[in-house]
Amino acid sequence: MLSEFQTLEARDPRRMHRVTQAISQLLRHQFLHVQDRGSSALLEVLLRPDVERLVADYFEVAGYRLVVRESEGWAGILPDTEQIGHPRMRIDETLVLLLFRRLWEEGIQEGDVERYGSVMVTLNAAYDAYQDMVARARRATLGINEFKALVTALDRRAIIHMGDIDDELEDMPITIRALIATVAGEEFMAHLEQLLAGGDYQESETEEPVIDLDDADEEEVA
Repeated sequence: MLSEFQTLEARDPRRMHRVTQAISQLLRHQFLHVQDRGSSALLEVLLRPDVERLVADYFEVAGYRLVVRESEGWAGILPDTEQIGHPRMRIDETLVLLLFRRLWEEGIQEGDVERYGSVMVTLNAAYDAYQDMVARARRATLGINEFKALVTALDRRAIIHMGDIDDELEDMPITIRALIATVAGEEFMAHLEQLLAGGDYQESETEEPVIDLDDADEEEVA
């Protein structure tokens, strides 16, 4: 594999630089989206079949599979659970992810679909929906600042995009991207819906089919 990277660098140094940037972005944030600053060129290079195969082989060695969805404008890495198992998330993180999957589905059903299959909501509307959801699950509600911190973490991973705050309305637009359907897949949704119905998960951790790169980064530093 190293020789293939060396061959690409010798043949096209500029493209190799973009490949390096794309790999770095995926390692740091798991996903990249065409509408994020600097990501369009990275997705473009990943759409080349030879580059996609090379990058896919690179991540396969580490136990991850590369997914590229041109129609939805994103690329990302997901764990091969047969090799490395399911990463874990705190329940509050999992519930917020579930919330945005629900909101995205509602937008799709109502036909409120933007480019690349995205759905628009606002922070305040999302927080109201979150409060309703956790109230039914008999779980303590996060404050707005704690909730916003979890939303910001999803923004860093390109799963959603947070717009500029409206000081007058004290609110901000949020774009829920179509990749939420891959991150929180059907199996994930069914499992979480079952937990919500039973309410028996107060301080547990929940497995979910995405990699938690923040934890991975901490382990590497250690």
